[in-house]
Amino acid sequence: TMDSHARDIINKLMREGVTEATAFQWQSQLKQRYVDDDARIDICDAKFAYGYEYLGNGARLVITPLTDRIYVTATQALNLKMGCAPAG
Repeated sequence: TMDSHARDIINKLMREGVTEATAFQWQSQLKQRYVDDDARIDICDAKFAYGYEYLGNGARLVITPLTDRIYVTATQALNLKMGCAPAG
């Protein structure tokens, strides 16, 4: 599921001709990276330290376009200190 999602995202970026790191289509993807030996997650303009939170049963999570939208919505809400409580 995660591998097929990554494949689909790469195909979509290529199909839309995204070549710049500043393009919204790339910025809106959840990215994990290490910065100065600290794990971080970045999406759009939100950047968070990864605190090794419990992530649930990720192997059973089905990633859909709606999942991508909630990633952007939730991280932007948290970045603006508004909180987020998705359910469903």
